[in-house]
Amino acid sequence: MASARLFPNGANVDRQFREEFSDAANRAGMTPGEFAIMAAAEKLSRRGWSFPGVFREGDFHPANTRSGAA
Repeated sequence: MASARLFPNGANVDRQFREEFSDAANRAGMTPGEFAIMAAAEKLSRRGWSFPGVFREGDFHPANTRSGAA
């Protein structure tokens, strides 16, 4: 599968959210961009989308997600 660059930008958030987001990404061992992509993928996965060849088995499980988070 060919890869493509993803450039998420344009979102304005307050400083506290940015700091909390960066802290959560650091605790997960990811960059903020990787963390955002994973969060979006988890949400799409819950809606039934699949990403063959992108994520590995175990990337989405209760230890990686918070119940009820959208």
